[in-house]
Amino acid sequence: MKNILLILIIIFSNQAFCQEKLDEEIDKGIELYQEGKEKKALKIWKNIEKKADNPSSTYGTTLGNILYYYIEKEDEKNIVNYYHKIIDSDLNDKDLNNEIGKPYKNYRYHATMRLASYYGKNREYEKGLNYVEKADSEVSFETTSLTSFIFQKVDLAFWKYRFLNDLGQKEKAISKLIERAFEYDYKSMYPNWATVSQSNDENELAETICSKFEDLKSLKSKIDIGIENLTLDKESKIIEIELNEIKYKINYFADLENVKDCSLYLKKSFFYQYLTIETEK
Repeated sequence: MKNILLILIIIFSNQAFCQEKLDEEIDKGIELYQEGKEKKALKIWKNIEKKADNPSSTYGTTLGNILYYYIEKEDEKNIVNYYHKIIDSDLNDKDLNNEIGKPYKNYRYHATMRLASYYGKNREYEKGLNYVEKADSEVSFETTSLTSFIFQKVDLAFWKYRFLNDLGQKEKAISKLIERAFEYDYKSMYPNWATVSQSNDENELAETICSKFEDLKSLKSKIDIGIENLTLDKESKIIEIELNEIKYKINYFADLENVKDCSLYLKKSFFYQYLTIETEK
Protein backbone atom coordinates (compact mmCIF):
# COMPACT_ATOMS: atom_id res chain seq x y z
CA MET A 1 0.00 0.00 0.00
CA LYS A 2 2.84 2.40 0.90
CA ASN A 3 4.49 1.70 -2.46
CA ILE A 4 1.25 2.49 -4.30
CA LEU A 5 0.89 5.77 -2.41
CA LEU A 6 4.50 6.66 -3.16
CA ILE A 7 3.97 5.99 -6.89
CA LEU A 8 0.82 8.17 -6.88
CA ILE A 9 2.66 11.00 -5.11
CA ILE A 10 5.46 10.82 -7.68
CA ILE A 11 2.95 10.84 -10.58
CA PHE A 12 1.06 13.85 -9.20
CA SER A 13 4.32 15.69 -8.44
CA ASN A 14 5.48 15.14 -12.03
CA GLN A 15 2.14 16.37 -13.41
CA ALA A 16 2.32 19.50 -11.25
CA PHE A 17 5.90 20.12 -12.38
CA CYS A 18 4.91 19.72 -16.06
CA GLN A 19 1.98 22.13 -15.66
CA GLU A 20 4.26 24.65 -13.96
CA LYS A 21 6.73 24.45 -16.86
CA LEU A 22 3.90 24.94 -19.36
CA ASP A 23 2.67 27.99 -17.41
CA GLU A 24 6.17 29.44 -17.73
CA GLU A 25 5.95 28.80 -21.48
CA ILE A 26 2.65 30.74 -21.59
CA ASP A 27 4.44 33.75 -20.07
CA LYS A 28 7.28 33.33 -22.56
CA GLY A 29 4.73 33.46 -25.38
CA ILE A 30 3.19 36.61 -23.93
CA GLU A 31 6.62 38.27 -23.80
CA LEU A 32 7.29 37.35 -27.43
CA TYR A 33 3.89 38.66 -28.46
CA GLN A 34 4.53 41.97 -26.70
CA GLU A 35 7.87 42.21 -28.50
CA GLY A 36 6.09 41.94 -31.84
CA LYS A 37 7.05 38.30 -32.42
CA GLU A 38 3.45 37.13 -32.74
CA LYS A 39 4.06 34.04 -34.88
CA LYS A 40 6.66 32.71 -32.45
CA ALA A 41 4.23 33.32 -29.59
CA LEU A 42 1.49 31.45 -31.46
CA LYS A 43 3.84 28.51 -32.09
CA ILE A 44 4.54 28.26 -28.36
CA TRP A 45 0.86 28.44 -27.44
CA LYS A 46 -0.12 25.84 -30.04
CA ASN A 47 2.52 23.53 -28.56
CA ILE A 48 1.12 24.07 -25.06
CA GLU A 49 -2.38 23.36 -26.36
CA LYS A 50 -1.23 19.87 -27.38
CA LYS A 51 0.54 19.15 -24.08
CA ALA A 52 -1.64 20.77 -21.41
CA ASP A 53 -4.16 18.74 -19.46
CA ASN A 54 -7.66 19.16 -20.82
CA PRO A 55 -9.30 20.64 -18.87
CA SER A 56 -6.86 22.70 -16.80
CA SER A 57 -6.21 26.37 -16.13
CA THR A 58 -3.13 26.10 -18.35
CA TYR A 59 -5.22 24.74 -21.22
CA GLY A 60 -7.94 27.39 -20.78
CA THR A 61 -5.49 30.28 -20.60
CA THR A 62 -3.69 29.00 -23.71
CA LEU A 63 -6.90 28.75 -25.73
CA GLY A 64 -7.77 32.29 -24.65
CA ASN A 65 -4.37 33.55 -25.82
CA ILE A 66 -4.71 31.82 -29.18
CA LEU A 67 -8.22 33.23 -29.59
CA TYR A 68 -6.85 36.71 -28.85
CA TYR A 69 -4.11 36.18 -31.48
CA TYR A 70 -6.63 35.32 -34.20
CA ILE A 71 -8.91 38.21 -33.21
CA GLU A 72 -5.99 40.61 -33.61
CA LYS A 73 -5.23 39.04 -37.01
CA GLU A 74 -8.96 39.18 -37.96
CA ASP A 75 -8.85 35.52 -38.95
CA GLU A 76 -12.58 34.79 -38.60
CA LYS A 77 -12.39 31.08 -39.40
CA ASN A 78 -9.90 30.42 -36.59
CA ILE A 79 -11.68 32.87 -34.29
CA VAL A 80 -14.89 30.84 -34.49
CA ASN A 81 -12.95 27.57 -34.27
CA TYR A 82 -11.17 28.52 -31.03
CA TYR A 83 -14.29 30.11 -29.60
CA HIS A 84 -16.10 26.78 -29.90
CA LYS A 85 -13.09 24.95 -28.46
CA ILE A 86 -13.53 27.05 -25.33
CA ILE A 87 -17.33 26.88 -25.23
CA ASP A 88 -17.51 23.12 -25.86
CA SER A 89 -14.64 22.20 -23.53
CA ASP A 90 -14.84 20.88 -19.97
CA LEU A 91 -13.02 23.95 -18.67
CA ASN A 92 -13.99 25.13 -15.21
CA ASP A 93 -15.01 28.80 -15.35
CA LYS A 94 -14.34 28.92 -11.61
CA ASP A 95 -10.62 28.35 -12.08
CA LEU A 96 -8.96 30.85 -9.78
CA ASN A 97 -7.75 34.11 -11.30
CA ASN A 98 -5.04 36.40 -9.90
CA GLU A 99 -6.57 39.69 -11.09
CA ILE A 100 -7.99 42.00 -8.41
CA GLY A 101 -11.79 42.06 -8.50
CA LYS A 102 -11.91 39.08 -10.89
CA PRO A 103 -11.77 35.95 -8.73
CA TYR A 104 -12.52 33.46 -11.51
CA LYS A 105 -11.24 32.85 -15.05
CA ASN A 106 -14.70 32.85 -16.73
CA TYR A 107 -13.25 31.42 -19.95
CA ARG A 108 -16.59 31.16 -21.76
CA TYR A 109 -17.90 34.58 -20.79
CA HIS A 110 -14.71 36.42 -21.77
CA ALA A 111 -14.42 34.49 -25.05
CA THR A 112 -18.03 35.35 -25.91
CA MET A 113 -17.53 39.05 -25.19
CA ARG A 114 -14.31 39.07 -27.21
CA LEU A 115 -16.31 37.94 -30.21
CA ALA A 116 -18.96 40.58 -29.51
CA SER A 117 -16.23 43.21 -29.48
CA TYR A 118 -14.60 41.80 -32.62
CA TYR A 119 -17.82 41.98 -34.63
CA GLY A 120 -18.62 45.40 -33.23
CA LYS A 121 -15.28 46.79 -34.38
CA ASN A 122 -15.92 45.31 -37.81
CA ARG A 123 -19.39 46.92 -37.90
CA GLU A 124 -21.15 43.57 -38.01
CA TYR A 125 -23.56 44.76 -35.34
CA GLU A 126 -26.12 41.96 -35.68
CA LYS A 127 -23.48 39.32 -35.06
CA GLY A 128 -22.03 41.34 -32.18
CA LEU A 129 -25.47 41.65 -30.61
CA ASN A 130 -26.01 37.89 -30.89
CA TYR A 131 -22.86 37.23 -28.87
CA VAL A 132 -23.88 39.73 -26.21
CA GLU A 133 -27.23 37.93 -25.96
CA LYS A 134 -25.33 34.64 -25.54
CA ALA A 135 -23.19 36.16 -22.78
CA ASP A 136 -26.34 37.38 -21.05
CA SER A 137 -28.52 34.30 -21.27
CA GLU A 138 -26.48 31.23 -22.20
CA VAL A 139 -23.08 31.70 -20.55
CA SER A 140 -22.55 31.72 -16.78
CA PHE A 141 -20.66 34.59 -15.18
CA GLU A 142 -18.92 33.31 -12.06
CA THR A 143 -18.13 35.74 -9.26
CA THR A 144 -18.38 36.07 -5.49
CA SER A 145 -19.81 39.57 -5.27
CA LEU A 146 -23.31 40.89 -5.84
CA THR A 147 -21.85 44.27 -6.82
CA SER A 148 -19.69 42.58 -9.47
CA PHE A 149 -22.67 40.61 -10.78
CA ILE A 150 -24.86 43.73 -11.02
CA PHE A 151 -22.07 45.55 -12.86
CA GLN A 152 -21.85 42.68 -15.38
CA LYS A 153 -25.63 42.60 -15.99
CA VAL A 154 -25.88 46.37 -16.40
CA ASP A 155 -22.81 46.42 -18.65
CA LEU A 156 -24.42 43.82 -20.93
CA ALA A 157 -27.54 45.99 -21.19
CA PHE A 158 -25.38 48.91 -22.34
CA TRP A 159 -23.69 46.66 -24.92
CA LYS A 160 -27.12 45.77 -26.33
CA TYR A 161 -28.11 49.43 -26.25
CA ARG A 162 -25.05 50.46 -28.30
CA PHE A 163 -25.43 47.67 -30.86
CA LEU A 164 -29.12 48.40 -31.40
CA ASN A 165 -28.37 52.11 -31.78
CA ASP A 166 -25.74 51.20 -34.38
CA LEU A 167 -28.44 49.18 -36.16
CA GLY A 168 -30.70 52.25 -36.15
CA GLN A 169 -33.18 50.68 -33.70
CA LYS A 170 -33.22 53.50 -31.16
CA GLU A 171 -36.49 52.67 -29.38
CA LYS A 172 -35.54 49.02 -29.02
CA ALA A 173 -32.11 50.12 -27.78
CA ILE A 174 -33.57 52.11 -24.87
CA SER A 175 -35.99 49.26 -24.15
CA LYS A 176 -33.02 47.03 -23.27
CA LEU A 177 -31.95 49.51 -20.60
CA ILE A 178 -35.46 49.79 -19.18
CA GLU A 179 -35.87 46.02 -19.19
CA ARG A 180 -32.63 45.56 -17.28
CA ALA A 181 -33.54 48.35 -14.84
CA PHE A 182 -36.62 46.37 -13.81
CA GLU A 183 -34.58 43.17 -13.40
CA TYR A 184 -33.10 44.51 -10.22
CA ASP A 185 -33.66 41.96 -7.47
CA TYR A 186 -30.48 39.91 -7.82
CA LYS A 187 -30.47 39.57 -4.02
CA SER A 188 -33.21 36.96 -4.43
CA MET A 189 -31.16 35.16 -7.05
CA TYR A 190 -28.02 35.15 -4.89
CA PRO A 191 -29.16 35.60 -1.25
CA ASN A 192 -25.70 34.83 0.14
CA TRP A 193 -24.35 37.97 -1.54
CA ALA A 194 -27.18 40.18 -0.37
CA THR A 195 -26.46 43.85 0.17
CA VAL A 196 -28.94 46.60 0.85
CA SER A 197 -27.17 49.46 -0.86
CA GLN A 198 -27.83 50.36 -4.48
CA SER A 199 -24.89 50.08 -6.82
CA ASN A 200 -23.49 52.98 -8.84
CA ASP A 201 -24.30 50.94 -11.94
CA GLU A 202 -28.03 50.97 -11.18
CA ASN A 203 -27.82 54.72 -10.67
CA GLU A 204 -26.04 55.18 -14.01
CA LEU A 205 -28.66 53.01 -15.68
CA ALA A 206 -31.54 55.09 -14.30
CA GLU A 207 -29.81 58.38 -15.19
CA THR A 208 -29.12 57.22 -18.76
CA ILE A 209 -32.72 56.12 -19.32
CA CYS A 210 -34.14 59.39 -18.02
CA SER A 211 -31.71 61.42 -20.14
CA LYS A 212 -33.23 59.89 -23.28
CA PHE A 213 -36.73 61.27 -22.64
CA GLU A 214 -37.71 64.94 -22.73
CA ASP A 215 -40.98 64.40 -20.84
CA LEU A 216 -40.38 62.22 -17.79
CA LYS A 217 -43.95 62.64 -16.53
CA SER A 218 -45.23 61.19 -19.79
CA LEU A 219 -42.73 58.34 -19.51
CA LYS A 220 -43.82 57.53 -15.96
CA SER A 221 -47.48 57.68 -16.96
CA LYS A 222 -46.87 55.18 -19.78
CA ILE A 223 -44.90 52.91 -17.47
CA ASP A 224 -47.70 53.05 -14.89
CA ILE A 225 -50.23 52.05 -17.56
CA GLY A 226 -47.92 49.21 -18.61
CA ILE A 227 -47.63 48.03 -15.00
CA GLU A 228 -51.41 48.19 -14.52
CA ASN A 229 -51.86 45.90 -17.54
CA LEU A 230 -48.94 43.55 -16.93
CA THR A 231 -49.18 39.80 -17.34
CA LEU A 232 -47.37 37.17 -15.30
CA ASP A 233 -45.80 33.96 -16.62
CA LYS A 234 -45.24 32.31 -13.26
CA GLU A 235 -43.75 29.13 -14.68
CA SER A 236 -41.02 30.98 -16.61
CA LYS A 237 -40.75 33.72 -13.93
CA ILE A 238 -41.31 36.48 -16.48
CA ILE A 239 -43.34 39.69 -16.15
CA GLU A 240 -44.59 41.13 -19.43
CA ILE A 241 -45.49 44.79 -19.88
CA GLU A 242 -46.00 46.94 -22.97
CA LEU A 243 -44.58 50.42 -23.42
CA ASN A 244 -44.62 52.46 -26.64
CA GLU A 245 -45.80 49.36 -28.52
CA ILE A 246 -42.72 47.42 -27.39
CA LYS A 247 -43.28 44.30 -25.32
CA TYR A 248 -40.93 43.87 -22.38
CA LYS A 249 -40.09 40.49 -20.91
CA ILE A 250 -38.72 41.10 -17.44
CA ASN A 251 -37.08 38.20 -15.64
CA TYR A 252 -37.60 38.14 -11.89
CA PHE A 253 -36.03 36.07 -9.12
CA ALA A 254 -38.25 36.77 -6.09
CA ASP A 255 -41.31 34.71 -5.13
CA LEU A 256 -44.16 36.55 -6.81
CA GLU A 257 -47.58 34.95 -6.59
CA ASN A 258 -49.86 37.28 -8.54
CA VAL A 259 -50.20 40.46 -10.61
CA LYS A 260 -50.37 42.64 -7.50
CA ASP A 261 -47.05 41.25 -6.25
CA CYS A 262 -45.52 41.96 -9.68
CA SER A 263 -46.77 45.54 -9.64
CA LEU A 264 -45.24 46.18 -6.22
CA TYR A 265 -42.03 44.46 -7.31
CA LEU A 266 -41.59 46.74 -10.33
CA LYS A 267 -42.40 49.86 -8.35
CA LYS A 268 -39.76 48.99 -5.74
CA SER A 269 -37.02 49.01 -8.38
CA PHE A 270 -34.35 51.67 -8.08
CA PHE A 271 -35.23 52.93 -11.57
CA TYR A 272 -38.93 53.42 -10.82
CA GLN A 273 -38.19 55.23 -7.57
CA TYR A 274 -35.55 57.38 -9.29
CA LEU A 275 -38.03 58.25 -12.06
CA THR A 276 -40.70 59.11 -9.46
CA ILE A 277 -38.37 61.54 -7.69
CA GLU A 278 -37.35 63.14 -11.00
CA THR A 279 -41.00 63.73 -11.99
CA GLU A 280 -41.74 65.38 -8.65
CA LYS A 281 -39.02 68.02 -9.01
